[in-house]
Amino acid sequence: MAHYRYHTEATIEYIEHYLEELHRHKDVFSRLRARKSTQKPLEALKRQLTLDNQEEKESDPAWNNLSAAAKHHCVDEDTMQNESEIAQHLVDKSDFHLVKMHLLNHFSDHIRQLGNLLNVSSKLPEK
Repeated sequence: MAHYRYHTEATIEYIEHYLEELHRHKDVFSRLRARKSTQKPLEALKRQLTLDNQEEKESDPAWNNLSAAAKHHCVDEDTMQNESEIAQHLVDKSDFHLVKMHLLNHFSDHIRQLGNLLNVSSKLPEK
């Protein structure tokens, strides 16, 4: 919308509203924003959680007495718990601190001051 040729106060308000919605729901994209530096610790976390679960089962004498269905249920619960911890790890280690994301906050003011933004690019060398 920022690249429309003409703007009214209504279109500018749409831009502001859509940007607010983006920021309100950006946690949905957290898994995709985790940095590469997060990947090695994430793999280590997955391995550690798996080992912890395995050691817990091996040290529990009641584990061998469980039926196959009960064991399967326990493994499913452990898997869901691990996935939850991994997802939280990704949320904690991800961010949206990007110049492109910050620039969006200024679009509505710039449109009010300068008119349309047809020649604006979010690529830094072209700013």
